[in-house]
Amino acid sequence: MRPSPCLLVIIPALTLFACSPSSTFHEQTATADSTTFSNEITTLNSPSRKRVRTADVRCRVNNVFRAASTLEHIVTSIDGVIVESTMQNDFGVSKEIPYSADSLKRIQLYSPTANLTLRVPAAKLDSVVESLTAMASFIDYRTLKSQDKTLDYLSNALKNNEQGNVEETTPPVVTKKKPLDIIAYEDRKKENIIDRKIVNMAILDDVNYATFSVQLFQSQLADVQVIVNPDRAIRAGFGTELLTALRNGVDIFKNVLLFILQLWPFLLLLAGGWFGYRKLSV
Repeated sequence: MRPSPCLLVIIPALTLFACSPSSTFHEQTATADSTTFSNEITTLNSPSRKRVRTADVRCRVNNVFRAASTLEHIVTSIDGVIVESTMQNDFGVSKEIPYSADSLKRIQLYSPTANLTLRVPAAKLDSVVESLTAMASFIDYRTLKSQDKTLDYLSNALKNNEQGNVEETTPPVVTKKKPLDIIAYEDRKKENIIDRKIVNMAILDDVNYATFSVQLFQSQLADVQVIVNPDRAIRAGFGTELLTALRNGVDIFKNVLLFILQLWPFLLLLAGGWFGYRKLSV
């Protein structure tokens, strides 16, 4: 039976699809262990050097929301990534003053702020920083850093290559059972190789994409609102207050009278002492 023409097309396509992620991953891990650029790092500004660039800026802008939105648009337009973007208000003094017979004016002072963590292509970092500083009305501080990770990268790559060469030249020992300590040692050795590859891949990622930390703040603003005066809103009418006052007066008079009646023994003794004093004085 001759195979169907569809199968002749589908099977190679599926095979290519299944193998492509694995090959891409192996290419990335092989790049993480590459040491071929070691002869090209004699110059300080050599492109082969693994330089990690970062920037940190804190500045005041006229409008925090507009500046943050503009900066996010710039980053996405150059294939950057917005890792984090937070906007909030730092509240200050709040005061309420009379406005009308039944309302108050509430004045709330606040300062809009924004914190952004951006990942931009390293070659575009300077232009993004310049775009932000052009929007700033006051720059609190600006920090640019360039860390050379070349030696760290080479150290990890050389260790992995050296360990791989040793494993290739050393013939495997065939045994029925391996002691647990040998198995644990081999597992740690493999984990160390993987960890060093991951560290090198992280270095390559940091080399290609710079981290830009931004803090934006704005001059203090006032939020003015006219609100209902709660004392006026819950106060009863004049007639109700008048009846309540009369009722309270009656209750007070009743309570005073009852209190005086409770003191009748003392009043009787006081009256007897006063009459006795009058008789003795005559």
